[in-house]
Amino acid sequence: MKENNNNIMNELKNLIGVYFPSNEAEDFLTSLVNEVNESLVSSSELEQEAFDLDYELPSGVGYRMFIDRCVTKSEGLLTEENFFNLLLELSRTVQAVGENDLSLELAQDLLNRIEVKKEYDLLKGDAYLMISKIYWSQTYWEDCSYYIDEAMKIFSANSNECGLAKCENMLGTLYGEQGNITLAETHFEKALTHLTGNDESLLHSMILTNLGIINTIQGEYETSIWNYKNALQKFDNQKDSRYIARTYHNIGMLYSRMGKYDAALDEFNKCITLSLDNNYLSNCAVAYIGKAFIYTKLKNSALADAYTDKALEISCRINDTLTIADVYKIKGIIQASMENFELSEEMFENSIRLNRDIESKLNEAESCIEMGNLLKERQREEESQHYFQSAVNYFKELKDKNMIAGLVEQYS
Repeated sequence: MKENNNNIMNELKNLIGVYFPSNEAEDFLTSLVNEVNESLVSSSELEQEAFDLDYELPSGVGYRMFIDRCVTKSEGLLTEENFFNLLLELSRTVQAVGENDLSLELAQDLLNRIEVKKEYDLLKGDAYLMISKIYWSQTYWEDCSYYIDEAMKIFSANSNECGLAKCENMLGTLYGEQGNITLAETHFEKALTHLTGNDESLLHSMILTNLGIINTIQGEYETSIWNYKNALQKFDNQKDSRYIARTYHNIGMLYSRMGKYDAALDEFNKCITLSLDNNYLSNCAVAYIGKAFIYTKLKNSALADAYTDKALEISCRINDTLTIADVYKIKGIIQASMENFELSEEMFENSIRLNRDIESKLNEAESCIEMGNLLKERQREEESQHYFQSAVNYFKELKDKNMIAGLVEQYS
């Protein structure tokens, strides 16, 4: 399949229309280099699996050339304020398609330009949050936390409630990925308090989605689906395909936990189709992993392995260590089902090590459970108990009594 960069390039072009008068935007765009290949294949022309697995990662060259020329040419044509806002929006847009280095470069360029300009303090706070999101996506937790704190200082000094809500939401995602579910929930709830009377905003919908993830982990499925459906309707009203796709994935994860595999596959497929159309690489990677897990449950090792390989290709490209660790966990399950026990154990060890390195406690605990199951099956009881106990210790911190009871039953 040829690269399908058209949709994201159209999004970049639409940004030009926001900051240039309509009569100037067209002339400006025609002056930029745009070498983008059109995809010759649509999702309706292939079976879902073939379409998913045939996807070729965009090279990023088209983005790079467009962005560089756009920044160079627009600096002298736009007002200072519009130019600075364009830099931030360009950073956000390319980060969504996995171009983290380019996104960081743009955000840091913006910070360098406004560092001593007090009138752009709020924009500086948004730039700090943009950088924190980039570092969050790459599991650089300390850097992520630093930039959230810097943003928080600015928004607090300016009594900016929306900015404070963004910071609290970002803190929630940080602690959530580290497995500190209680603290994550606290920050998401605090974020909502800053948005009182602003229930239709994109940020409010994002926070609802994040609370849905927390509810899913806690087994509060009815609350979770309410949060997702509510957020999905608002994302749809705002025509935000990026968050629509991610919410489809989150609903798929919910159904997967409930054992509703056909329903989960439907949601993952909706996420993948929308994400492939727009090159949302992070969405693709996690949805591929979701499908791979389901195929392990359905005893289809070939498809499970194919999807983990594709997820690994994408996650290596965007430096997504969390997904790489998940890939190893699923590959461990696949190899165990094929009785390749030594390779399975190695895969689980890789997953546990990576999760431990990036301090992702929930994912580490889940990988420890899989390792414990494998070792117990191989009659290595003492070793298996070590891994089960490690998981129990985490779920005790989480106060998840059901998970603890299940684990104790497994190794007792």
